[in-house]
Amino acid sequence: MKKSWLVAVSAMAASGAAMAESAVTLYGLIDESILINTNQGGGRAVRLSDNGTRGNRLGLIGTDNLGNGNAAIFRLENGFNATTGSMGQGARLFGSQAYVGLAGKFGSLLAGRQINADVSLMAVDFAAAAQWAGILGAHPGDVDNLYDTFRVPGALKYIAPQVHGLKVQVLYAPGGVAGHVTRGRVVSVAATYAIGSFVVGSGFNNAQTPNLGLAAGTAAANSSMDPSVANYLSPVDAGFSSAHTFQVISAGAAYSSGPATLGVLYTNTQFRGLGDLSSGPNPLQYTGTATFHNVEINARYAISPALSIAAAYNVTARNSVSTVQNPAGLGSARYVQATVGMQYFLQKTVFIYAEMMIQEASGTDSTGQSAVAAGNVLSPSSNRRQSAARVGLNVSF
Repeated sequence: MKKSWLVAVSAMAASGAAMAESAVTLYGLIDESILINTNQGGGRAVRLSDNGTRGNRLGLIGTDNLGNGNAAIFRLENGFNATTGSMGQGARLFGSQAYVGLAGKFGSLLAGRQINADVSLMAVDFAAAAQWAGILGAHPGDVDNLYDTFRVPGALKYIAPQVHGLKVQVLYAPGGVAGHVTRGRVVSVAATYAIGSFVVGSGFNNAQTPNLGLAAGTAAANSSMDPSVANYLSPVDAGFSSAHTFQVISAGAAYSSGPATLGVLYTNTQFRGLGDLSSGPNPLQYTGTATFHNVEINARYAISPALSIAAAYNVTARNSVSTVQNPAGLGSARYVQATVGMQYFLQKTVFIYAEMMIQEASGTDSTGQSAVAAGNVLSPSSNRRQSAARVGLNVSF
């Protein structure tokens, strides 16, 4: 009896030690603001709006020590609308991220619903939207997806161990469509390199039949994969839903000196192989490729440890895309956008912010109409100009 009791106690102690090597952390972020839109279909609008500087989220992240520096890890993250309380990313329970994987000296290998490699590295280091401007400061239509409008379901991601200042991530998501090996497939690669206060980086993102793959993966969770429905919703790019391939090449650089940071970002976004009706609708009978060139310059300055100000200037230009009946196309488009903002930290996890965005459009948009300003999270303007301002509170835990 004494021996059995000692065995039981030893087993309980071993179990307690094993549990001590596991950890689960609950985290979250809530962002809510008052948004003023100067032109919402022709009129001024004032409303509460979430997702100001960063998207709202509630999540669990866990690790289980496997020994020898290795661990099993997981993340379950839910995006939500703080204004209405509804779930985000197409009303999915864990539509923001949901993955499991292994981590160690070899790096990390993750499987599940994830964020593209170019978003994880390029956006964080070089895009104002990911740093301070939020969705209001994202590129028109988030045409290059660097604000992560579309998540990637069913993906494998490898995060290489950092070597000196070099970071590398690779993502691959097979389409999973029987008989169509490439349909819905996503490949993304990105790398950044830091030398002191200077950071450079480049990224590549390629998605096949994006309207039924990448974009549909964040559409309403219960919607069918119907090629007659466009899952691109902004007039900036909705007309190109019949693209066979969506491709983004990005390059950026940033330099910090004391309280100041200056960044520049270029993206080349292509909707290639237009006219693939198995991917999406093509009412204007586009052919060939729609190419968006995007250049962003941004700067931040910390007036004090608590107070910072920032500004970004962005130009997005698109070619005139050929149609079956008009090889010269319907006309090009151009969007010019400026964003300014400030943040004041009340404490480490709480800050208030104010920002303003002005956008001007010209040319012909993807729907064949005269281009109108169409800021992200704003309804399209009735004319070529639109401005918006917001004041909000951001709390994280």
